[in-house]
Amino acid sequence: MKPHRPGTAAMITAAVASLLVAACGTSSNSSGGGSQTTLQIWDFSAEQVNFHKDVGAQFAKEHPGIKIEWRSITQADYMKTLPLAFQSNQAPDMFYWNATGLSQLLDQKWVSPLSPSGTVPADFTKRWPDGSFLEGINMQDGKTYGFPFSENLYWGSGYMFLNKQVFQQAGLDVNNPPKTWTDLKKACAQIKAKTKAECIAAPTKGVDMQRIWFGLISSVSTDEFFDYKTGKFDLTEPGQLKTFAFIQELKKAGYLAPGTNDKNFSRQQFAANQAGIMFDGTWLPSVWASQGFGSDKYVVAPRVNPDGGQTGAGGRKYDTSKYWVSSQTKHPDAMWTFIQWMTDPNGYFVKQYYKNAFGTLAYVDNQKMVTDPALRQIMQIGASPGYRVQLPVPLLKCPDIAKSKAYVNALAKNPDGEWEAMGQALTSGQPLESAAAGIVKQRQAALEEGLKQEAASGLKVSMDCYTFPDWEYTKDYTSDKYRN
Repeated sequence: MKPHRPGTAAMITAAVASLLVAACGTSSNSSGGGSQTTLQIWDFSAEQVNFHKDVGAQFAKEHPGIKIEWRSITQADYMKTLPLAFQSNQAPDMFYWNATGLSQLLDQKWVSPLSPSGTVPADFTKRWPDGSFLEGINMQDGKTYGFPFSENLYWGSGYMFLNKQVFQQAGLDVNNPPKTWTDLKKACAQIKAKTKAECIAAPTKGVDMQRIWFGLISSVSTDEFFDYKTGKFDLTEPGQLKTFAFIQELKKAGYLAPGTNDKNFSRQQFAANQAGIMFDGTWLPSVWASQGFGSDKYVVAPRVNPDGGQTGAGGRKYDTSKYWVSSQTKHPDAMWTFIQWMTDPNGYFVKQYYKNAFGTLAYVDNQKMVTDPALRQIMQIGASPGYRVQLPVPLLKCPDIAKSKAYVNALAKNPDGEWEAMGQALTSGQPLESAAAGIVKQRQAALEEGLKQEAASGLKVSMDCYTFPDWEYTKDYTSDKYRN
C-alpha cells in the first residue's frame, strides 16, 4: 500500500472535476433560436475520434436539425468522469459502458429506453439475429434499453499478434507460429538470443494484465473469473493457478518486457518493432492503424495451448450492449433517430466503421463487410470450432435472475480484486493462490448470501441457477440444454 500523502485525494478530485467541465462543455441544448438539437455522445475510443467527426458531419447533412458532439476521453479518466457527470446532472445523451449490465445501470438510474415509447419496432430488431433481445439482458419489463453492438464470435480478446520484422530477425516463421506453451518459450528464447527486441509486450499494470491473461487462460478453462460449471469464483482453481504460474515462468525467464507497463506502452512497443509477440483483441488492428502501423507489418495467430492440448475456450456472451441512452437526455426523439441511423446495416456509420477496420458489428454481415487482412485473420481464427463458445446464461435457466442483484453485488466487492491479486503475485513471485484466496472467498460469500436473502423474499433464485455441471468448456452451451 502506498503511504498516504496529504492533499492527494483533493488533487485527484480537482483534476477529475476539471476534466468533467472540459468534457461536458454545455449540456445538450437547442441553439439557433431552438432550431437545432445538440446530442452529446461519450466513449473512450481515442482511435475513432476522426471517424466520429465524420459521422457527426454526415448525420447533420441528413438531419439538419440535429448536431452530434461525440467526445472521447481516456479510459482511466472516463471511468471516473462519467459517474461524476451523472452525479452533477451533466451526463451526455448517449454513453459507452460495458463495465456493468442493465440491472445495475437501472439501479443507478443511468439509462432510458432506446425509443421514447420504450418499445422498438420489428423492422429495427430484425437487423440482429434471433435471440439478440432478451428480458434482463437488454430488455426490462418489456422495454428495450440496449442493443448488441459488437458481435460475439470474432469480437473479443484471446488473439496472438506476431511482429514480422522481429520474427524475421530471429529466424522464425510468422506463418508457423507457436502453438503450445513450450513452443512459445522456444520462440522467446530465440528472439532474446538473436534480436534486440523483447519477446512479449505484455502490459501488467492493473486491468491491462487481461491481455496476456485472456490470451492464455482461454485455452485452459474459462476466460471468466466465475466458473459456470462449478458455480464458483475461480481464480484459485487449478487451471487458473497453472496458467498464472506459466506467466510467472515467462517473467522469470525474461520473456515479458520489463516494467509494469500499461496497454498503450506495450502496443507502441510492438509497433516500434521492439517486441515480437503481443496478446490482445479484435480492436487492436484499428489501434495500430491509427498509429501508422499497418496490418502488413504483423500476423494474427491463434492463442497458444497448454502442452497437453486445449481444454478451454474463449467465452461468447449474449450481452454485447455497449451504447446506452442516458436517463438525463432531454432529447429522446432525436436520440432514437440517431440510433436507428447508426444501426442501419447499409448506412454511412457501418460502411465507414468497416472502412476503418474498427472491428465487427452484431447487426452486419461481417463476411461481406470486412476487408482488412488482420480482421479477416481474426475472423478465420474466431470461427474455428471450439475457439470461442457460448457460455451458460443463468437468466435462461432462472428467469428471476433478471430481478436479482446478488451477482452484481458480489462483483462490486473490490471490483478489480482479481487483477490486484495477480499484480501482487507477479511482483512478489509468490503463488497466486495466497493472494487470490481473499477476493474469491469474499465474492463467493456475497453471492451465496445474496441469493439466500432474495430467495427468502420470494425470488426463485439459488446457486443452482449459476451451476451448469453438464457444460464442457470447449463446447457451446446450447439453448436446448435449458429444457433438460
